[in-house]
Amino acid sequence: PGRLFDYEPAKSLSAQSKIECTVAATGDPAVQLVAFNASSGLCAHFRCRLGLSHCRKCRAANKGAQRVWTAGSDCWTTVQHRVSGSVDFYRNWTQYQSEFGEGPDGNYWIGLNSLHALTASGPRKLRILMKAWNDSEHWAEYSSFSVGPESDNYRLSVSGFSGSAGVGNSMSRNNGRQFSTRDADHDTYHQNCADRFFGAWWFSDCSDSFPNGQYRDFSAAIGGPFAEGVIWRYPFGSYYSLKEFEMLIL
Repeated sequence: PGRLFDYEPAKSLSAQSKIECTVAATGDPAVQLVAFNASSGLCAHFRCRLGLSHCRKCRAANKGAQRVWTAGSDCWTTVQHRVSGSVDFYRNWTQYQSEFGEGPDGNYWIGLNSLHALTASGPRKLRILMKAWNDSEHWAEYSSFSVGPESDNYRLSVSGFSGSAGVGNSMSRNNGRQFSTRDADHDTYHQNCADRFFGAWWFSDCSDSFPNGQYRDFSAAIGGPFAEGVIWRYPFGSYYSLKEFEMLIL
């Protein structure tokens, strides 16, 4: 039902109304979303994939005869997404300031100006969803994420790491760093990391995370050149480019 990327079915039952469907879910703490199809009378209960405690996204959930809703009004907003090589992420400073790509469902960057605007009133939560080439799914979360103004080159503040089994804090070296692109070098390395690794990011002496690197298809994703690709070093290493990568803020 719908495009509920971040949910998995918990159970289905018949119900006479939206209210009856909702009431049936209230006694089950694992249920985080309810969908009721009025024409069929089907009541579906969903939980977050990957065992996450909160998974509502701000897109594409309500479709056609089906309506979905959650107890809270808060929802995650996609700010970066990689799923294929159809969009070039090796772009300049002006391009990274603004939104580009195919929209949040596809390859996408929300823009540095938007990231600053979204976090200017206070830090947000950052969630990272990753899919490896064996289709296993992994996540990392930071309790505090904010991006500074253009006058400070969109300096990153990120802290409060947690993650799924085996996933490490690959953004620790990015905390406090300014953003760099191929034509705007603000890193601490003797070369321009953005130019050296074909992307853009909050580099220090380069990085253990690099989701804006060149997308590599399966044949080139494993054992390729050092740190070239969609990289999350812990636990995947610097020679492994992920199949999918998404950044969301709450």
